[in-house]
Amino acid sequence: MAILEILQSSFNWLPVIDMVVKTTLLLACAALLTTGLRRSSAASRHLIWTAALMAALALPVLSLTLPRWNVPVLTLSAPDRFAATPAASMDAASSRMAETIQPRLGGSSRPVAAAPSSTLRRFSLPQLSWPALIACIWAAGALMILARLAVGIGVVHWMSRRTEIVTDAPWLALAREIAAQLGLTRVTFRRSQQPAMPMAWGVFRPSVLMPADADAWPHERLRIVLLHELAHVRRADCLTHILAQTACALYWMNPLAWLAARRLRTERERACDDLVLACGTPGPDYADQLLEIARATGSGRFSRTAAAASLAMAHRSQLEGRLMSILDPSIPRHSVNRVWAAAATTLALLTIVPLASLQPWVYAAPAMIPAETPQQPAVVQKAETKVSVQQKVNVENAVVNQEIVHGAVQGALQGISQGAIQGIAQGAVQGITQGITQGVTQGVTQGVSQGVLQGVAQSVIQSVPGAISGALDNALNVDQSSKADPKVVAALTEALKDSDKEVRESAMHALVQMRDPGIFDPLVLALKDASPDVRESAAFGLGQLRDKRAVAPLTAALKDSAANVREQVVFALGQLRDPAAVDGLAAALKDENADVREQAAFALGQLRDERAIQPLLSVIKDPSDSVREQAVFALGQLRARAAVDPLIIATKDANAEVRAQAVFALGQTRDPRAIDALTAALKDSSVEVRQQAAFALGQISR
Repeated sequence: MAILEILQSSFNWLPVIDMVVKTTLLLACAALLTTGLRRSSAASRHLIWTAALMAALALPVLSLTLPRWNVPVLTLSAPDRFAATPAASMDAASSRMAETIQPRLGGSSRPVAAAPSSTLRRFSLPQLSWPALIACIWAAGALMILARLAVGIGVVHWMSRRTEIVTDAPWLALAREIAAQLGLTRVTFRRSQQPAMPMAWGVFRPSVLMPADADAWPHERLRIVLLHELAHVRRADCLTHILAQTACALYWMNPLAWLAARRLRTERERACDDLVLACGTPGPDYADQLLEIARATGSGRFSRTAAAASLAMAHRSQLEGRLMSILDPSIPRHSVNRVWAAAATTLALLTIVPLASLQPWVYAAPAMIPAETPQQPAVVQKAETKVSVQQKVNVENAVVNQEIVHGAVQGALQGISQGAIQGIAQGAVQGITQGITQGVTQGVTQGVSQGVLQGVAQSVIQSVPGAISGALDNALNVDQSSKADPKVVAALTEALKDSDKEVRESAMHALVQMRDPGIFDPLVLALKDASPDVRESAAFGLGQLRDKRAVAPLTAALKDSAANVREQVVFALGQLRDPAAVDGLAAALKDENADVREQAAFALGQLRDERAIQPLLSVIKDPSDSVREQAVFALGQLRARAAVDPLIIATKDANAEVRAQAVFALGQTRDPRAIDALTAALKDSSVEVRQQAAFALGQISR
């Protein structure tokens, strides 16, 4: 208990620990199940390991998207988020946060690779601590494994282009006959020009590679080899192999993940051996041919380099166990039937959903205001200098930079997972349907895994831009794992009616930090408070709730008499990411305050709505340099080809930063009409503009 709270106080490790424990339990259950089925067929054990690894991959996504099921096994004290910060420390911290996270309004969402070098100079790396170091080590390991997988896929792609497609070979008729018997219609047979291990690869376009000397092989060896490799294709083993490698990348620090992947490989090869034996091949003959193939071809150059994405027939490290299994007549050889496949898939789904929702800890309700001590006043001190609402919340919540890193990762995963979960659900349901109607592992395993892979890949591609743009925004707010106490919310809401402005401001500050859906109505009412600071905090809180209902009251608040309130309202509308806010933000582009106009331009770029193009074009000649710079950047975010001509004009702006952003925006449009203007920008007097012009020309030439 004490250890967990110590970890929590320095870095929010609980979600990480929770994920590790859940994954360990999941894989341990699979190990126990397969141990109990050690006298069953290899195909049955392979199905269990496949379901376990796929569930482990889905677990982080589901944990971020499913509703929380709180089981109070542990009760932890809530982090102290009301500690007072001296004015001098607040000034220094807010300045550092502004330089690190928000060099300009909304600046954190700009792509690092394309940001002007002036922006890069304002960016400073956070101090590396032990939690961040562990996160970096994990990321480095995961990237190394994924890089190996990517290299394997690249080699397989190269092999697909360089190896000969067989159209006339002595064994081709036999290969097509066996493929037809196994129900395969879309298999390409290839022949290597040098000695190589027989292997299979490909998920959507499967291929079987035969060595150059296969034409001289005896009929029985050809039949054995083709049966084994086509068994891999029928069982969709390439897909499950790639999924297992991805799971190892995600959980590479967990030894059970590597054990699961190794057992999956072993059971996969034995399941294919069982199919060969079930087709009438005598065990001793199969063992002799397997040894001969391993002796004649070795591991092969292709097998070593493409091992991450292909399935070679006879890895020497697996031969001993396979030969013992082949020669044991008491081992069952049957494949997985529809009942087994549907049961395993359903069991995995029924297990992973409650496991992902389970949260075995709760936070004790925090005190609203700490007790007054001689060293620390009872009310949070304000900074002497003007600090925006979001910066004040950032400084108090992000006491350590590790929390920012953790929040950024969680924010990105949340944005990605919202689309990915739909792909997983669709893939799983489609897999069960195919498994019941078509049968065997090809139906359920291929249907579920292929559906999951396609769904996740497509949804991640669609979700990544929005996820990245919102990740840092989410990172600057401490995660609330449990719903706020209704009594606390009611007490703070009542405090918003206090006659003293300072009391109302403190109550609003506390409500905003809770980020509980129940505070929506009090925040809307607070938009009409007599204090501009309260109204500003209320606008910020509504933006953090991400509740689409806030669009209407925030749009009405754009007419507030205080410029800092209007600026915060515009920022909040951008946070909502709702197209309904376009008209209000477009009106804010005409605000008398330059900061409001600048924030409105940035928010319109974040909405990715084509209706924002014309309003942004109207301020591309704004008298404020910062507004013009933000407008051209937003047009680049929208990739609006209709803005190419105005952006070309902006490349001759008097301000170098505006010219740099205009050049970057032209590169984002990918429009060849910008080539002449970008070429001319290569001779600009500003080094930043010339750098961006070179980068933009590279973007257009792709």
